[in-house]
Amino acid sequence: MKRIIGAAVIAAAAFGGAGAFDDNTVRDDAGAIVEGGGLGAFSIQVGDCFNLPQDTDIVVSLEAVPCGQPHDAEAFASFELSDSAWPGDDIVGEDAWLGCYDPFGTYVGTVWDDSALDYWTLQPTRESWLELDDREVTCALTTVDGGKLTGSMKGTGR
Repeated sequence: MKRIIGAAVIAAAAFGGAGAFDDNTVRDDAGAIVEGGGLGAFSIQVGDCFNLPQDTDIVVSLEAVPCGQPHDAEAFASFELSDSAWPGDDIVGEDAWLGCYDPFGTYVGTVWDDSALDYWTLQPTRESWLELDDREVTCALTTVDGGKLTGSMKGTGR
């Protein structure tokens, strides 16, 4: 049985000194990460590969790596939630999960229900919603068993 590895909310500890808006990676002309580093939660781009922090409850930054290296997750979509007032953790979590469902199939090449992959969401906290006007959800591919991915999963049909 599949499970969602988890949802993260944006707020506290930072990886490698990177703040929420920092991108300490080196990218090629196409925007792909060629040298890893701290990547702020608000700087993740679709196609970025990264390792999940020990504590995924609150995330400010992540360790980004080139997709050719083993990694925990790959960003496959991002979108903005439309609510104006804070709807609560449960609604934000449900809207994030549902909002990532269709883009999963488009990016991977097979629907989530038939895939060997799973996904994880990075979503706003009440504090980031109210203080930063944060509505962004980032969707990231993971394995079902918590193992590492190697290479991009885009179009693999996995």
